[in-house]
Amino acid sequence: MIEQAKLLRVFTLIRLLKQRQHTLAQLAQLLDCHPRTIRRYLELLEEVGYHIDEDEHGRRYLFESEPDAPAYFSAEETHVLRQALTGLDEHTPLRESLSRKLYQTSELVPLADELLDMHQARVVQRLAEALRQRCRVRLLRYQSSHSGTVRDREVEPLGFTDSYAQLNAVDVATGQTRTYKTRRIEDVELLATPCSHAVTEEQLDVFGLSGTVPELVELRLTARAYRLLVEEYPAARSFVLPVAGAGPTDLRYAFRGEVRSYLGIGRFVLGLPTEVQVVEPAAFRAFLREKVGQARW
Repeated sequence: MIEQAKLLRVFTLIRLLKQRQHTLAQLAQLLDCHPRTIRRYLELLEEVGYHIDEDEHGRRYLFESEPDAPAYFSAEETHVLRQALTGLDEHTPLRESLSRKLYQTSELVPLADELLDMHQARVVQRLAEALRQRCRVRLLRYQSSHSGTVRDREVEPLGFTDSYAQLNAVDVATGQTRTYKTRRIEDVELLATPCSHAVTEEQLDVFGLSGTVPELVELRLTARAYRLLVEEYPAARSFVLPVAGAGPTDLRYAFRGEVRSYLGIGRFVLGLPTEVQVVEPAAFRAFLREKVGQARW
């Protein structure tokens, strides 16, 4: 039987491959093992039916079907539906039928999420203790999706959002309020330094940044840009609707929501310059042009 640690590592690898942003060396670093081990795991995934692909930058990822293929339940949807099914009589044929269909139309990744729940619970528990003590913490080996780096972050916790999936905290190095995904935190170290920032009800936008005045932003997105948006920022899903009459290769989705800073949404748009169109406001387009002009290419 496969040891639990190895099984957990394989499921973690599946999650990282779905992010479509890590090379073989980076995967080895994130999983704290040799690249040869990653190659063995990739071969194992191929054997059980996964298709592993590689882009022009050497980043490995799970090949997924086209967006017009039948939809699968996400991890969050699967969790909610499973909870709902527990309210049905366990002997009713309806419960058995729904359970079977749910299993057949769900991704394997929700199963991986369930195995990682124990780790996330430990992380959340330590962060909750830091909030109670009002002390700083060090987020060990935090995996940044923006910079692609893995490093420790010293922060002052402010509170949780999105059912403990995200931590709002002040980055001690910059003094800025940021959002950290609890699943990207390998461990938490409580520090003796007390927090200097009071816990407030500071409003963050769906991209995890704060600001004084919210501003409406409207975007048009390709199917790929939409998938990446809701994968990285699940809360943004509520602000996206399909564009009526759009073809399969058009800008098929519209995001329309308030943001409190151009930095978060700007990073997303600049990462997909040919797949996102800025409809409004003009000030946001000017912000993006300025960032492009500052690029060191």
